[in-house]
Amino acid sequence: MQFLEKEIQQYTQLVCSTILGIEVHPLPGQYETSPSETFTGSVQITGKWNGGLLLSLPSSLVDKLAETLFSLESGKASTEDRKDAVGELINMIGGNIKALLPQPCTLSVPHLGPEGQNLNFPSAKRVTHCQFKCQGKTFGLSMYEEVETSKKDT
Repeated sequence: MQFLEKEIQQYTQLVCSTILGIEVHPLPGQYETSPSETFTGSVQITGKWNGGLLLSLPSSLVDKLAETLFSLESGKASTEDRKDAVGELINMIGGNIKALLPQPCTLSVPHLGPEGQNLNFPSAKRVTHCQFKCQGKTFGLSMYEEVETSKKDT
């Protein structure tokens, strides 16, 4: 079992069903991304626990989420709508996960990586990876924990 795996799965399902009215189902395995077709969003968590969450979604799913969240007609989601939808989703999931970590902790504003832009957490190791299926598309959510780096004497 990975760190907070069940909780990440539960909160992802809860946020998607409550806010978007969309069913999300956990899947085994890893979500393989193609940077040119993937939209990413992340939040950092700092305080007594340091790390972050990274949400990776196929662009076609981001369109559907934005259209649902903002009650838009099919094909009418702008780039800003897409960014806002991913930002809202990672922020809501991140806020729920943050509450489970040693306190005090704070959550950053979402960082977004549209297609072709990778987000990562330098000096962090992945401690959890969950894959989900939503409207026939798969997406991934990973949790990273900061790794202390030792400083060498020069």
